[in-house]
Amino acid sequence: MITVGKPLEGMQLGELSQVRTAPFLLRVLVYLALVALLIAAVLRTDGVLWWLSLIGLGLVFGHGVELQHQALHNTAFPSRFLNRWVGFLLGLPMLVSVSDYQYSHLRHHRLLGTKDDREFFNYGYDRLTSLGPLLAHLLMLRHYRDVARFICASVAGRTKPDMKREVALQVRLEYRLMAVFLLLMAGLSVGFRTPLFLEVWLLPLLIAIPTHALIELPEHWGRDHGTLDVLANTRTIRASAFGYWFTNGNNYHIEHHWLPGVPNHRFPELHRQLPGLASETYPAFYRRFFVELYRNSITGKSQQADGAV
Repeated sequence: MITVGKPLEGMQLGELSQVRTAPFLLRVLVYLALVALLIAAVLRTDGVLWWLSLIGLGLVFGHGVELQHQALHNTAFPSRFLNRWVGFLLGLPMLVSVSDYQYSHLRHHRLLGTKDDREFFNYGYDRLTSLGPLLAHLLMLRHYRDVARFICASVAGRTKPDMKREVALQVRLEYRLMAVFLLLMAGLSVGFRTPLFLEVWLLPLLIAIPTHALIELPEHWGRDHGTLDVLANTRTIRASAFGYWFTNGNNYHIEHHWLPGVPNHRFPELHRQLPGLASETYPAFYRRFFVELYRNSITGKSQQADGAV
């Protein structure tokens, strides 16, 4: 059984876990270049090119949260300060607080395979039995309901309960900064009579949200949530070079839960320690998921574990 945090004998875990600036910084620079290019294209084109640019911007926003996920593990930069604030900026277009995400997500890692495990984005995989719950899942309605409530509470000076005060204050600050971002975008749009708010944020966000939900869907859906064995409670997907880049290596999700202190660009090396894990591609997974969703919508059954289809 491969359990969280237990390397194989002979592995150079210290070397694998060493955090270097260059690999992640390069990915951030590519992200920023794509955002700038696509915003310029959205503002200067029309017709089919406008739609393609808008969709592309939404996809890149979704990619940004995959980069943020690495930052919250403190494996992006050697500096916790940089991990937090670069992570915050990467998550800002999708209104994802890096400190809130970190607090909940690291708890998810500690409690994976137990009844107390909860994911930050409030998915509820057990409800995915028909089209209605799937639509709510893809739009992340429960998550963004919570985000709206947290932003309002933070502006009113309240902090999230059940957190250490230091973390709660960090989270409150980040939600307040989101409120400033939203007001600034709205103010610029009204003041300059421009659809800036709509074109470079809101419409791309509607692409980014289901993109993120679909990226994370294969990680734990249909797996055995009652075991500590990461081979059984999460999933690794065989991805193309583009898929590996776009998900920031999170297709290697067994490897990530096995040794979460290893930077994402080293996941392929971990993967070679566990041969034969990734037998399913993203297209194959989604095809299987939607077939099972259709069957469950007819029979009324909840999701099945792998191999039950």
